[in-house]
Amino acid sequence: MKLPVSLSCLVGLLALLAVPEQALQATPLCEVQDWEPSTGFSPLDGQTVTVTGYMTVGLGIFVPAYTSLYITGLDDDDCGVNVFSYDPASDIEVGDTISVTGTVDEYVSGSGYGASTQIVFTAFTIVGKGDGTPPEPVFMATGDVGHESNEGKLVRVHGIVASAFVGRDFLVDDGTGIIEIFDLAENFHTSDPIWQSLTYGDEVTVTGLVSQSDPEMPYLSDYSIIPRSPNPPYEDVKKKECIPGGVPEAELKVSHAIFAPSIGETVTIEYNGPDGGRMRLRIFDAKGRLAATLFDGMSVCGEQKIVWDGRNEVWESLAVGMYLMTLTCEDQETGTESMVTVPIVIGRELR
Repeated sequence: MKLPVSLSCLVGLLALLAVPEQALQATPLCEVQDWEPSTGFSPLDGQTVTVTGYMTVGLGIFVPAYTSLYITGLDDDDCGVNVFSYDPASDIEVGDTISVTGTVDEYVSGSGYGASTQIVFTAFTIVGKGDGTPPEPVFMATGDVGHESNEGKLVRVHGIVASAFVGRDFLVDDGTGIIEIFDLAENFHTSDPIWQSLTYGDEVTVTGLVSQSDPEMPYLSDYSIIPRSPNPPYEDVKKKECIPGGVPEAELKVSHAIFAPSIGETVTIEYNGPDGGRMRLRIFDAKGRLAATLFDGMSVCGEQKIVWDGRNEVWESLAVGMYLMTLTCEDQETGTESMVTVPIVIGRELR
C-alpha cells in the first residue's frame, strides 16, 4: 500500500530521529579510541557511529571466516580501529576508503583479556577505490607504542631484537623502551624465513598494528605490535641487510660504564669479530661467576649493536655491583681465539 505523501514524510522523519546523532556524521577514529581512565573503555562504548578511513589490513586478520579488518583515519586522524562482523564481506581491498556504520564495542575474552576497541558494523560503503597500497604507517619510538592512544594504529618501529631466544614472539628496543612483536598466526615464525633467522641483537624494522591483551581492569597495559599478515612476502619484519666483512679480533665497547636499570637506564653495547666463527657475549660478576649470556652463536654479519637493561636471558635483573662484560670470538678456520673485556657497574638511584 502506498502511503500518502504527508504520512510518508512523517515516517521518514521518525526513522531519521531514531538514528543516533553519532551515526549521522562521521566520527573521528581518535574519538572512538579515546578511553575512560577507570576502565580503559571508549566513552562511545555501546553507541552507534559512522566512521570513515583507509583499509590498512586485509580481510580476516583475526578470524578468516568473518569480516575482520583495520582502518585508519583520514588526513590528520592517524588513529585506527578494528572493524568486525560475523558476516563475510567482499569487494574491499587494502587501500580502499570505506565508510562504516556500527556499534562501538570493547571486546573482552572469556578468559578476561581485553579490552580491544572494535566497531561491530551493520553497513559499510566503499567511498573510494585504492590501488592496493596501504597508507603509510606512523613511525614511532618503541617506548612510545604501549599507550592506549595508539591502539589500532598502523605503526613502524626500528630497533634491536631484545629477546635472548626468539620464539613465537620477540621484543624490540630502540633504547626508549621495549615493545613486544606478537605472532598472530600460530606458525608465522616457522614459515617466515626472516623471523626464523632472528637472533638477540639483530637490527630490525617492524610494521604492524598496535594491539592489546590486558588481563584486568583498567585495560591500559600489555600492548604489542601485530604484523599485518603471516603470508609471503613477509614485508612487515625486515632484518637489516649487512655487507660481509669482519675484523681480525674481538671488538667491544659500551656507551657508558655505569648505569642504573632500576630507574630505566640502559647501556648500548657494540661488538664485532671475525666472520664465520663462534661469538659469545657474556657478563661475569666480581667473583668470576657467569651472570648473563647476551649472545652465544655463530658470528653475525658486521658490527652489532644491542641495548641492555641489566637483565639476564631469563629476564632476571642482576644485582647492583661490579661486573665484567666479555666478548670471546673463536675463528673456526684457524682455531685461534680472541677476547676483550670491559668493566661495567650496575648502580642504583641515589636518594
